Amino acid sequence: MSRLLVITSVLIACGGGNTVEVTHPKADVTKSLPATLEAAHPKIGDPRPLHVHVYADVGVRALPHWKDELTDQLDYAGQLLSPLLGVRLTVDSIKEWDHTGSDVREALKALNDVEKPGDETVWVIGYITPGDAVQKAFSELGAGDLLGRRAVVRGWAEKPETDLLAASLPDVEGAQRAELIAAHKRHKQTVVLLHTLAQTLGAIDEADPTWIQHPLYSVKQSTFSERNRELMQIAIDARLGAGTDQTIAHDLLENIEKGDWGGWVPNSHDDTVKLLRNMLDAAKAGKTAADVPPAVYEQFDRVRELAKRGEFTRGLAELDNLMQAYPGNATMQETKCELLLAKPTSTAPAKPPAKGAPPPPPPEQLGVTDKATRQACARVSELAPGDPSPHLAVAEALIHLPKPDIVAARAELVQAATKIENLKTGQPEAWGKLVALYAGINALTWTEEALAASKLDKHPAAAEVAQSRVRYGVPRGAKFVKPEDESALVTQTRAAIAAIGSGKLADGERLLTAAEKKWPNAPGLQAMRCDLAFRQSNVGAANAACNRALAVDPDESWALYLSGVLSLKDTSASGAKAGIEKLKHAIAVDPELGQAWRALGKAYDRAHDQAAHDDLAQKYQAKFNQALP
Repeated sequence: MSRLLVITSVLIACGGGNTVEVTHPKADVTKSLPATLEAAHPKIGDPRPLHVHVYADVGVRALPHWKDELTDQLDYAGQLLSPLLGVRLTVDSIKEWDHTGSDVREALKALNDVEKPGDETVWVIGYITPGDAVQKAFSELGAGDLLGRRAVVRGWAEKPETDLLAASLPDVEGAQRAELIAAHKRHKQTVVLLHTLAQTLGAIDEADPTWIQHPLYSVKQSTFSERNRELMQIAIDARLGAGTDQTIAHDLLENIEKGDWGGWVPNSHDDTVKLLRNMLDAAKAGKTAADVPPAVYEQFDRVRELAKRGEFTRGLAELDNLMQAYPGNATMQETKCELLLAKPTSTAPAKPPAKGAPPPPPPEQLGVTDKATRQACARVSELAPGDPSPHLAVAEALIHLPKPDIVAARAELVQAATKIENLKTGQPEAWGKLVALYAGINALTWTEEALAASKLDKHPAAAEVAQSRVRYGVPRGAKFVKPEDESALVTQTRAAIAAIGSGKLADGERLLTAAEKKWPNAPGLQAMRCDLAFRQSNVGAANAACNRALAVDPDESWALYLSGVLSLKDTSASGAKAGIEKLKHAIAVDPELGQAWRALGKAYDRAHDQAAHDDLAQKYQAKFNQALP
């Protein structure tokens, strides 16, 4: 309104000493101006560039001077953001957008297909066709999702807005009236933009109508509350740094809950907290499924609590009620998939048995093999194509079948790995679950491949796989077993170890004979042959079996241990030396093999090597937290 003030001053100055009549404005127009945007505590220092891309739809581009007005509004918004948050709004481009319509939520969805914000772009902002009536609710004037990077602003409804202003404007005409209307337009459109951008940064609705984050627009709005400024600062600093949605959600939630503040609208506060927790829940599990709407989050949380208590039927019933209102919500669909996997359907007979007839067999638990369950899980991938969670859940269920379906589980985990590679949040957690599933079934090669792809440093599965390879005789790159059969080989070898170790030698013989038909040259099986013969006091057969094992895998730790013990039966110096070397080798490749440590200690005693025995005892104490026998 500087132009209005200048005009008035010039008119007064022109009076001079002459009796010239001065025409004063009919009213003080400055009282009708909207509030000036300002920061209560301006930041110092050079602002950081905050890059945005702007799109204008068909309806906006039909308005006169549309590009100049958008530029002016963006500039005005930047004049507040610079002292408020220490950022400089930098508009890299204003592009045409083939969009029509004035619904802000629909426009926000459409904007998702226009451009995906890059690393340098903080926001993609879309301006859409004005509505047919005046709106004060910010929810109707703009749209932006919490921690989203897209925002939509609805254009100024020229005629209805001007007609409404007419009653409140002073009695001025011509240029002064046009200037007043332009000032109101600039203020409202800029405040809508600021409100929407703040929403994406975690700002919560404010109770004071003079604050920009109030749910309704007012010409008196000039700034944000200090608490909302804190939240926006946290989010924008992370956006311009190395923060992820997960870390931002965590930091925002921590700040919000550090102390209660009465200036926030309670419902908005609660909804924001629920959404942030929802995001953290999803991120922890490596999920990309859509968030649960805040309005039903408590009901959804109750479904999960019912599932934890094993009340699957009630949980599914309540979940189905929610899904009738939100049929396209991927998170709810994923939960249904998980509940169906946890609570299998059955093939119980439809009719009771006839009188006197034998009782029917117990119903077969279908679970993951049930067509309806698999369809429910496949639906998750349709709704959230990038989410690995349903594949991980299905694979886990296939693995835990009475007869595990390793081939089908592998197919699901391959799909999961492809999606995990593209996750933006929760990637380490998702990789960790996939690795754990492979390691849990002793799929050694697949576990190693997953560890390499995940780049998880010092993951415990790496040491577990290394130990399993030497303990059960499955060296890397072995030709006698395929990767898909490693799980079965290790499982059967461990079963033989358990039987022989507990003195059930006949069972051990039976298990070994069956396994050797599939893997006749497996070093782990030959090591157990060595053990079986040793317990039967057949030293010759034991030596032969151990030698066969070590010929294929020189690092087979159980064969090294037994071979060392067998060598020590030779009381000569060469026998003692050979036994000690084999036991040392066994410990080197399998440090957890306590039997080898104890046998080596006895060998040092026999050899009267006190220094070596004391050194071993010290290391044994540190390793196993007990004295060497």
